[in-house]
Amino acid sequence: MLYVNRATLEMYKARDKEYLLDGLSRVFDKESFTVYGEALIAFTEGKALFEAETVIHTFDGAKRHVSIRISLAPGCEKTWERVFVSLADITAQKQTEEALRHKVNFEKTMAGISARFALLSDFDNAVSTSLADAGRLVGAGRAYLFQLRDKGDIMDNTHEWCDRGVSAEIQNLQNLPSEAFPWWMAKLRSGSVIHIPDVSGLPPDAAVEKELLERQGIKSLLVLQVYAEKKLVGFIGFDNVITTGAWCEVDIDLLQIMAEIIGVAIARKKTEALMRHMAYHDALTNLPNRILFHDRLQRAVILTKRAGKLVAAMILDLDCFKTINDSLGHRAGDLMLKIVAERLTQCVREGDTIARTGGDEFAIILPDLFHAKDAALVAQKIIWTLYQPLHLDGHIIAATASVGISIYPSDTDNTEELVMKADIAMYQAKKLGKNTYRFYNPDMNTQV
Repeated sequence: MLYVNRATLEMYKARDKEYLLDGLSRVFDKESFTVYGEALIAFTEGKALFEAETVIHTFDGAKRHVSIRISLAPGCEKTWERVFVSLADITAQKQTEEALRHKVNFEKTMAGISARFALLSDFDNAVSTSLADAGRLVGAGRAYLFQLRDKGDIMDNTHEWCDRGVSAEIQNLQNLPSEAFPWWMAKLRSGSVIHIPDVSGLPPDAAVEKELLERQGIKSLLVLQVYAEKKLVGFIGFDNVITTGAWCEVDIDLLQIMAEIIGVAIARKKTEALMRHMAYHDALTNLPNRILFHDRLQRAVILTKRAGKLVAAMILDLDCFKTINDSLGHRAGDLMLKIVAERLTQCVREGDTIARTGGDEFAIILPDLFHAKDAALVAQKIIWTLYQPLHLDGHIIAATASVGISIYPSDTDNTEELVMKADIAMYQAKKLGKNTYRFYNPDMNTQV
């Protein structure tokens, strides 16, 4: 090294030429070896000038981006005795370019996420894909969504993205009681961003959270709340499993926007689910309504036909409901219908269907039966259960019901006719004294 100017010494934070020469191996970045190798190849090919960009390290540990220009001194093209090397610090330029590139990628990512949730045809896929896009953008090892349920008492890790080589944790983070993480929940409920640059530095009152995070290998994390219609419904976060360190403002902005988008999507999803539920369920008893009953009956017939079994359709009508409604009032009548609905639910299997199809009329589907007498046993249980004392606004009454039963395929293979014939049998049960059940038979048509 024949000559070093003052600017070069200042760039490297070196005292003098000797200091720079002695420590050059320490500050020489590995990336530079490739660049200097390319310069030598260029010279062997007859070129006298080589230009490139590379990285250097200074004596105070900083990393700088530089533009390097290497040229052979005039007359030294064959011997390479003298080589001029000039360096220009372009770190600020590179940082500006990187910031601009990150901003462009940020805007593209946000546009993609927004478009994805605008349609909301597949909520789960939209969340998973968005977590992956955002996680890659900020260099996270893991990105995730937790949702709260049971009035905020339970939280589940519902969606997760992991970078290559990072272990998934979603299976281990289900049905977590919120009260088990008091520090975490207090932060969430206060509206504070959970920004932990170094997990090992968590305070003593976060001992439970610290133990769980360290067990997952998390070094630092960033978490923001998800609100749906101003109600806390969960949180999303980024984990770094490689190094500690603070998350930048851009990362926080990204997570904030994502949290707002997902919150709106969750609220919209719940509204749509509620509207679908209301369209197919009775508002008073929350049982399926007539529309859902007929849909399920058709499904039951199709499935039972494949299995070679029977389906029973029941029509149940309360015998004295009008009298109770008129004498005790509509409030007592509504309460009675709710109690009847609860008692009917106790009399059937989980896969059976109970629907409220009219004012005091209920319909029941019993699929996968081996014998018609199985339906009779259920009818007997229903009549006995409804007859048990019922308390209505200080009055004790016994509810009675008339039940008609039709069987697929022996009575008919048409679902509408199956319901009609069960209805005919129900009226026959009323005619015979009420508080009983009857199976449909062809003679009933003649009587009707």
